[in-house]
Amino acid sequence: MIPRFRLALLAALCLALLSSGCALLEKQRLPSQGRDEVSLWVSGLSGLTPLEQGRLAEAMSKNASASPAMRSRALSLAASRPGPQGPAARNELARLYAAATVEQRGAWESMYFFDLDGMDNASLKALASSVSADKETRFPWNLVMLKAARRNLLPDSAALLSRFSSPLLYAAPAALGLAAAPVAGETVFVALVVPQTGSASALGRQVVAGAQAAVDDLRLSGKKVELSVIDSGAAGWQQKLQSLPPQFVTVGGPLIPGRYTAARDAAAGRALFTFTASLPSGEEGVKAWRFFTSAEDQVRALLDASSTLGISSFGIFSPNDAYSKRMSGLFMQEATARGYAVTSGSYTAGKMNAWPKEAGQFVKMRIGSQRGSIPVAMADFQAIFLPDSWKNMDMLVSSLHYSGAQDRVMMGTSLWEQSLGPTSRNNAATFALTIFPGAWDDKLSSQGAAAFKNALAAKDVRTDDWSALGFDFVRLAAALNLQPGWDAQSLNRTLASGPYRNFASAPVSWDRTGKAERKLFLFQPASVGHVPADLSLMKERMKTGDLEAAQQQPAAPQKPVSFDELIDSITSKDEK
Repeated sequence: MIPRFRLALLAALCLALLSSGCALLEKQRLPSQGRDEVSLWVSGLSGLTPLEQGRLAEAMSKNASASPAMRSRALSLAASRPGPQGPAARNELARLYAAATVEQRGAWESMYFFDLDGMDNASLKALASSVSADKETRFPWNLVMLKAARRNLLPDSAALLSRFSSPLLYAAPAALGLAAAPVAGETVFVALVVPQTGSASALGRQVVAGAQAAVDDLRLSGKKVELSVIDSGAAGWQQKLQSLPPQFVTVGGPLIPGRYTAARDAAAGRALFTFTASLPSGEEGVKAWRFFTSAEDQVRALLDASSTLGISSFGIFSPNDAYSKRMSGLFMQEATARGYAVTSGSYTAGKMNAWPKEAGQFVKMRIGSQRGSIPVAMADFQAIFLPDSWKNMDMLVSSLHYSGAQDRVMMGTSLWEQSLGPTSRNNAATFALTIFPGAWDDKLSSQGAAAFKNALAAKDVRTDDWSALGFDFVRLAAALNLQPGWDAQSLNRTLASGPYRNFASAPVSWDRTGKAERKLFLFQPASVGHVPADLSLMKERMKTGDLEAAQQQPAAPQKPVSFDELIDSITSKDEK
C-alpha cells in the first residue's frame, strides 16, 4: 500500500491542480469527495504490475464520466508507466503543460515527478535513452532525464544531472528539490512597428502573436520582456515611435517596404531591425539591420542546391516585369560569378496562349519527322529559373514539359511559399523536379522550432513564417539586450558572434559589417501544399527520368484550434 503521507501529497497535488484552474479542471468543478476518490483509486493500483497500472490509468484518463481531477491524475500515471500507452500520454501531458499557467505547470511537474517513482530502473533507463534531443529539455521528458540522472542509470549521469538540475527548465524547481529559479533581472525593452490595421494587417498581427508568445516563453525562464507594439497602419505612428522611452533601444519593423524611410527616421538613435528584403545602399549595418529574407538569399539557396544536384548550366525564363527583371539580374550575376553558364529568354505576361510557342523557342524544341515523334529540348541548360508568381506555374511548367524540357529542374522564388498553403492542390508529377526557397519549415525539429511550437500551442495562432518572425525577433532582442549608449560598430561585432542561434525559422547571420545572410530552406510543390525538398530523390529522378514516381505527399498542417476547442472536441469524442 502507498504510505499515508504519499496519499496526502497526491491529494494535495490534485487540489493544487483544481484550485489553479488546470485546463481540464476548468471544464467542471471537482465534487467535494473528489480528493478521496482519487486517492482511493491510486491506492487500489498499488498491488498491480506497472504494465497493468499503465493500462488501467489510460482507460481512466479517457473515461468521460470520471471527474477532471481523476482523469488528470490517471494521465500522469499513464505517462509514467511502461507500456504502449506511454508515448501518447506523454504527448498529451506536453500539450496540456504548454497551455497552462506557470502555477499550473508547477502542479503538473510535481505530480509527474512523483509518479515517475513508480517506474522501475530498466524501464526508466530505456525511456530516458530514447528521448530525442529536441524533446529532452521539454516537459515531461525533462523530468524523465532528471529522474534517470538522479538514479545514475545513464553512462553520463553526472553531466546530465548537472544539466537537468538547472531551475530554468522547470516552472516549480523547488518542488523538485532544486534551487529556485533566478529572479528576473533587468527588463528587456523591445518595440515592434508593424501594421495592425489596414494594408498587411493580417501579417502584422501574426508577427505580434509570435512576439507575444516569445515574451511569455522568456518569462518562464526568468527573463522579463516589455513589448511595445505600434500600429504602423494608424495615423501618428511615427510620433509614437519617436516618443518611446529611451530604454526601448531595439525596434523591429516596419514590414511594408514603403514605410522604411519613415521608420528609420522616427527610430533615430535606436537599433532598427527591418522586416524588409533590402536596405538602401550604405545603410545596412550603419543605420539599420536586416532581419528578413533578401532576393540574394533566395538565389544563393537555389544555386547551393544546384551544386548538390550537379547542375552547372541554367536558363532564365521570365516575363518582362520589374520583379522578374530584378530577380533575373541577381540570378545571372551570382551564377556567372560561380562560373556557371546562363541563358536568358522571356515570355509574354498575361498571354498564356502564347506560352507553348515561346517555351518551345526558349528550349529549342525539335520534333522528329516521323508522325507522333516526341518533342525534344535541345537547349544545353540543366535547370530553368522562373521568377514569376505561382498562379502561372502550372501552365508555364506544363508548356516547358510539352516542349521537351521535362528532365530540367524548375526553380522558383519564395513568392511561391505563401501561395502553396494547405488549400493548394497540385499535380505532384508535374512538379517532381521543381524547387523553391522558403523561410518556414513546419517539420523542423530544432530546439528553436520546438520552443516556438510549444509557446504557440496554448494560443489560437498559426505557426508560420510570420509568427516565427516575431518570435525570433523578440528572442534575438532579449539576447542582445541593447542599452542606451549603444553604437553600430559594437552591435555589428556582437551580431557577428552569433548571440542567438536557436531560430524557429530560417536562421539569420551577420558579418562584422552588420550585413545579414539568411540560410533558407528548400521546398518542392506537393499534391497538397509544399514539403521539404528531397534532393537525393530529385537527383535520382534526373538520372532515370521517372517523374511519374512522384510520391504521394502528406497534407500540409492545418491551422490549430484553440485549446478550449481541443478540450471540447476531446470531451465530445469521449461522450460518444
